[in-house]
Amino acid sequence: MTTQATTQKSEARGRRRGVVLLSLALGVALSATVALAGTAARQAEAAFPNKIVFVSDRTKGTGVNNPTADEEIFIMNPDGTGIKQLTFNEVNDDDPTLSPDGTKVVYESDGIQNTNPQGDREVYVMNARDGTGKKNLTNNGVEVNGGNAVDDFSPNFSLDGTKIAYTSVGEQSSNPEGDFEIYRMNTLDGSGKVNLTNNGTGVFDYAPDFSPDGTKIAYVNAGIQASDSQYDNEVYVMNASDGSGKKNLTDNGVDDYAPQFSPGGTKIAYESRGIQDTNPQGDYEIYVMSASDGSNNKNLTRNGLGVEDRYFDFSPGGKRIAYQSRGIQNSNPQGDSEVYRMDALDGTSKKNLTNNRASADEYDPDFSPDGKRIAYGSAGIQTSNPQGDEEIYRMNTLDGTGKVNVTNTGGGADDYLPKWGGR
Repeated sequence: MTTQATTQKSEARGRRRGVVLLSLALGVALSATVALAGTAARQAEAAFPNKIVFVSDRTKGTGVNNPTADEEIFIMNPDGTGIKQLTFNEVNDDDPTLSPDGTKVVYESDGIQNTNPQGDREVYVMNARDGTGKKNLTNNGVEVNGGNAVDDFSPNFSLDGTKIAYTSVGEQSSNPEGDFEIYRMNTLDGSGKVNLTNNGTGVFDYAPDFSPDGTKIAYVNAGIQASDSQYDNEVYVMNASDGSGKKNLTDNGVDDYAPQFSPGGTKIAYESRGIQDTNPQGDYEIYVMSASDGSNNKNLTRNGLGVEDRYFDFSPGGKRIAYQSRGIQNSNPQGDSEVYRMDALDGTSKKNLTNNRASADEYDPDFSPDGKRIAYGSAGIQTSNPQGDEEIYRMNTLDGTGKVNVTNTGGGADDYLPKWGGR
């Protein structure tokens, strides 16, 4: 497989994780790249170390029933044994996350089925052990005026597992403008839905992430308003109970995306793109700041022109960040996509953990509950993957040793989006 092909596969994964291009008009056109990926609950991962959930389009293997090769959700042991298919349908199921107690999986499902005759994107929950008890939690149907359906995505559990925050777009009684809004609902049955942002026409809110104590939600906001006159994407925080206390934490005139609370809740890491004092090249960099007011803002990666750092994950203790870096640099002269780790405090001790040369791209890192290992996706021909399809690997956090292809399906089947946790 060529470098170009593996690069395309890696970028396709990024799009599956919810990178959406929004073209908005308010006198002038705005193109906003929106990172809509829901973030796995760090505390859930810390509790249950022995399962990895992932997405696959495989059609064969023990227990596999997927003749249409659509995206289905699977669960397995960290060594690749005990693989079990959790969803069985002819639509695409994506972005799975385990509940804090490890008993449930929340996910997105997109396509016509008995529980979703409109075929729009909905948020579902099911039992993590065997996929039973599936329930469409959002089930919003068509728009108020009979137009396109309402799409719901980016689900994220609260720490106690009783609430789910998600993004919704499309006309409905609680959102007559049909723009991107952040909602909260009960995990059990989808009841108690509340539009937390509800900012009116031309303001878009997305990518919610609960604080560890469940009292706050960090998110991204785009649109001209009193707290942001530039119409760029900024990181905000609000109260999770009712959406009050909204605060723009970045307010820097550039685009900021994908906020994630640190395990201790005192910091928020995020991606930033755009020319600023700490990033004169304007490429994607990973920053960290105070969760309370956005102070002590620091560019952790700062890798220079042409290097983009994205798709990060805090270690369970909050001391390290794993991330995806693409672009020519001393530790990666080929410039392909590699998985790195660094200190979360100041970005020191950066290390290229995968370093597979230009024949393979690595992405979507996710820490194990004890922080000692990282699961990640890899696409490209190598000894452990001669077909070059997408596979899920595991390696040691310290130095990248102990790499194991834990899916190793062969035959062109793709496995991706690993998230560690569950039981």
